[in-house]
Amino acid sequence: MSKSPSNIPASSVQRELSIRSESIQRIYNFYINNLFYVNRRYQRKLVWTIEEKRAFIDSILQGFPVPIILLAGAEREKAPVFEIIDGMQRLNAITSFIEGEFEVKEKYFDLQTMVESKSRLDKGFLKQKKPILGRNSCEIIASYTLPISVYSFDDNEKVDEVFRRINSNGKHLSRQELRAAGATADFPDLVRRISSEIRTDTSDSDILLLNNMKIISITNREIEYGIKVDDIFWVKNNVLRKEMIRESKDEEIVADIVAYIALGETPKSSSEVLDEYYGLSKGSKREEIETALRIENPAIIREKFVKVYNEVRIVLDESGQKFSELISEQKLQSVPRYFQVVFLSFYELMFVEKMEIADYRGLIDCLTNIGQNIQITRGGNWSSANKTTNIRAVKGIIRDCFKPRERIDPAIDNWLTEFETLLVQSKTEQTLYDFKQGFTKLDGRGEFDQENFDKIIKTLTAMANYSPNATGHVCVGVADNDNDAKRVKSIYGIQWREYKGFKIVGIEHEAARLQGSVDKFFRWLVQKVQSQPIEKHVKDNIGRNIKLVNYDGKDVVLFSLKAGKDPTAYNEKYYQRIGANVEEIEFPQYKYLFNRFAQT
Repeated sequence: MSKSPSNIPASSVQRELSIRSESIQRIYNFYINNLFYVNRRYQRKLVWTIEEKRAFIDSILQGFPVPIILLAGAEREKAPVFEIIDGMQRLNAITSFIEGEFEVKEKYFDLQTMVESKSRLDKGFLKQKKPILGRNSCEIIASYTLPISVYSFDDNEKVDEVFRRINSNGKHLSRQELRAAGATADFPDLVRRISSEIRTDTSDSDILLLNNMKIISITNREIEYGIKVDDIFWVKNNVLRKEMIRESKDEEIVADIVAYIALGETPKSSSEVLDEYYGLSKGSKREEIETALRIENPAIIREKFVKVYNEVRIVLDESGQKFSELISEQKLQSVPRYFQVVFLSFYELMFVEKMEIADYRGLIDCLTNIGQNIQITRGGNWSSANKTTNIRAVKGIIRDCFKPRERIDPAIDNWLTEFETLLVQSKTEQTLYDFKQGFTKLDGRGEFDQENFDKIIKTLTAMANYSPNATGHVCVGVADNDNDAKRVKSIYGIQWREYKGFKIVGIEHEAARLQGSVDKFFRWLVQKVQSQPIEKHVKDNIGRNIKLVNYDGKDVVLFSLKAGKDPTAYNEKYYQRIGANVEEIEFPQYKYLFNRFAQT
């Protein structure tokens, strides 16, 4: 929990705060040397539009003053770095303009202007786009001095409080962003994680290089990176408008649903209730929700949420309609409330009454124009009585499309959202993720590639040696380059599925050839792990966590290994992953490896 303002004396803040100016050229130097980090625990999404970025660069070009950028001095891998407290959007606008990601006055930054940008141009890291902004204008931008405050701190709670104070007047953050800023209890952490997974802007770690933030930024334009706001589930299905994503209204929906699942009753929904859940205002609800989460376990609640969300997505995909179109022929007000009613009806049937969907086509028919049977109240407060009445009504209509749940093999589960999350996270934390097109060589013979299988297990042990809390993933059935995907298509005559640049080819064509079916092949793979030259507890760890994921008709095998309390050996040797390469750790380096694990 953040400290109250009275707990941070003004004299203490003054001693810990230094003010200075830095030219944009020097700021860019910091950026390319990986000195800027973002803590997603309190920082909001990267959501400035191209228009907002252009306006900011234009202000610099005209010499107008800009707001101060606040950084916190920090340390990463024993080197001094800066954690951005306030100014992430501005720093991103500057660096992305320099690197030609957008133009100002229909012209691009001249990369020859600065030593740093010219060097990256010469090395092929950047390309000069045309037409080029005049050299004089580019020099004005490069030499513009930004006001910088660097705050030294000895605990995270002070940074949280500083962030809250900066944004407490509501001019910079929406109400939900202000609630979430620096909130580190179970409830806000769970809401943040689920919301990020649905938006697909998730990252493996809360601490992320500013350089990588653009990969998971939310944009409204067709640019080369980021997440298109039109593709986000909420916008795609007309549950929320684009600007509502910027205001984190999606997190309010998730928060309401999480509270319903955790509390085991139907709580009312309002801005004031959410304030209490997050501890932004006084009341008993924060303690109530945190206690409920400790009893239920946040991981279990997330799993339930995601399973329901996956089923909703499958129904919508099979219907070929957006959520708003499916449930009503008329334009609806308060669509988020209609969504919650349908979602929680699914949840009640799946987890309270322990049922599963038996008839997807029939369910789609039942949901068609179901909005006429839902009577939503208007206004800021949504009563528990109205919510309960509507959930019961929808459950009654769709119940016949469900049946008592059968036992599900945990290794062959619906992993739709988790799989997409894994793909997105791999872009920002490449060391812990690897992809293989399959288990056979692409030579046309279709024989099992034992050397490749050995490398998969060796790679997992190398990932586990990354850090004591690391979890490595190797995904088989996803081509790591276009040539492999095209070769698979050429040999087997199958078409890949694409998701955010990843080409998912699947392994079912190999499974049928090698073992007759996917199920037999999967069990055969689990047995093969037992013959690997690793310790028994590592074999068991890998064997328990192998998953067979069906994604849009393609079967993918996911191997995972979580680091143990000691380093993990492969064939009596230790390995580490450097980028995409697996390298043996030489004996003189053993002490550093074991010291890293001994510190936990």
